[in-house]
Amino acid sequence: MESARREGAPKTRKIDIRVNALERQEEALIDCGVDPAHVIRAALRRAVKSWRLSPEYTPPSEDLRSKITEWRARTSLAVDTTALAELLRTQDPLDVLSKWTLIRGQVEPRVWAEIDNLLGEIALRAGDTERAGH
Repeated sequence: MESARREGAPKTRKIDIRVNALERQEEALIDCGVDPAHVIRAALRRAVKSWRLSPEYTPPSEDLRSKITEWRARTSLAVDTTALAELLRTQDPLDVLSKWTLIRGQVEPRVWAEIDNLLGEIALRAGDTERAGH
């Protein structure tokens, strides 16, 4: 049964990715009381958990990314080869761009939204702790 499941599953290809927070998130990350690199890694995990590559190209956001490189999260992401082939066909027919360049417009905004969500959760927990202590 396991081999039948693998045969029916879409074929994937690993793409190396690296994401960071936005500049506008830096202060909250510094002040949240949790290592910012951990927040970003957790946000990346959450963001890609249910994400599937779309064959439609999304250009990268022009939002300013944090320049604090120690916070950058790096990993490999398995993407559907059919969707990737369509992106290559329409956006990079000569296959000269990095694959990350082709998918970052889809991934980064999800990570940034999860950073905001995590910062909100951390702030809520900190507020609950303060109220419990009084």
